[in-house]
Formats: sequence, C-alpha cells, structure tokens
Amino acid sequence: MDAPAAWARGRLPDGDGRVVSLDINGYALDCIVPAGSGEPEGATSFGLLAAALSSCTAMSVRTFLQRFDLPRASVEVDVALESGPSPVLHRRVARAADLDPDARAQLAAVVDGTPVTVLLRDAIVIVTRLEVGAG
Repeated sequence: MDAPAAWARGRLPDGDGRVVSLDINGYALDCIVPAGSGEPEGATSFGLLAAALSSCTAMSVRTFLQRFDLPRASVEVDVALESGPSPVLHRRVARAADLDPDARAQLAAVVDGTPVTVLLRDAIVIVTRLEVGAG
C-alpha cells in the first residue's frame, strides 16, 4: 500500500467503554459514545463525519474564491446529521458577500464536488443549501 492520504487509529482504554482515544494524522482527540439522549459531551463518530464534510467544503470554497480572485468574505459551513432509517446530512454554506449568477453556479458545483462529498454521496443523502449575500 502506498502512503495513505490520511490515517486514524482508535484505542479503547480501560474504563466504561464510552471514550475512544483517537490519533488522526498525529493529532490526539477523544471521541465519546453519547450517554442517552441530549447534547453529547464531546466529539462523536457522527460529529466527526459532519466535521469532515464541513471542513472539506470550507477549504474547497476558500480555494475557489482564491483561484478566481473573488472578494474575500466570511464563509460558514454547517453540517447536521438527521438520523433515522435513511440518514441525511444537511449542509448549509453561507457566504457574507454576494456573487454574480455565474460565480454562484460555479460555487454550487464546487460544493457538490468536494472530495468528501464525492466519497460520501453514494452512501448517504447530502442536502445542500447555498446562501450568498447572507451577511
């Protein structure tokens, strides 16, 4: 196998089994199994999945804006998982400054073609809402 583009290792230390110690490309992070319903106490496996899509999307948007020398503006990417028998990832991409219709269409294509989107889209539905001039 060639050198991996990314790697992660999970270790289950002694204890209640709710915490997995992760090593992600040399960065340490704990991941928890939520205790019941409500807000999790930290990073979860599904939270990390949402974070992967969110961060990849944000980086792809930044690259697009730089490549086409478009004005810099605040960009936010929110991703939420709707669980159930057919889970859905809801992605909201918001850019504070407006774009002309052509740039907006190109940005939508970039968002729908990010590497993590391409990796996930055959396994889970991803619904994207693009908001420009939302600042």
